[in-house]
Amino acid sequence: MSIPRSQTRHDMIEVGVRLSQILSVPKSTGQVYGLLYLTVGPLSLDDLVAQLGISKASASLATRQLASWGAIRRVWVPGERRDFYEVIDAIGEFIRGGYAEIIKPRLNSSERRLNKMRSSLEEELRQGLFSADEYQVMAGRLDKLRHIHGKIQSFLPLTKGLL
Repeated sequence: MSIPRSQTRHDMIEVGVRLSQILSVPKSTGQVYGLLYLTVGPLSLDDLVAQLGISKASASLATRQLASWGAIRRVWVPGERRDFYEVIDAIGEFIRGGYAEIIKPRLNSSERRLNKMRSSLEEELRQGLFSADEYQVMAGRLDKLRHIHGKIQSFLPLTKGLL
């Protein structure tokens, strides 16, 4: 399927790329989403490859990821044996999927890491690796990070709910 060149569609693809950067997913995921979002009707992998100039492997990975998030769906086109995809008209699904699969696990991992660092700092103080003054400064800084992290963890679910 040939899609006419459109500045608006190009800009939407760029928005998808920016979202993919925020979510730390491959650029192609954002490109595919951006293209499908402003395309009326389904596109095949070959269409995505031709329109975006990406590899078939990248297009396939992107469609699988987006489908797992509920942002796009595979559709059947009569007379065609290839898979076709169309956007589910809710950009929030793209962001919610990224939050659930990428941001939330990373936040949980960083929380565990900060807690481990705080515990190891206390152990290192007992071992005499730091003076009491050094410990107070380092512990205070780690506690500030943990506090900020806690605020981020409590804020993000609220924004997810708004989408």
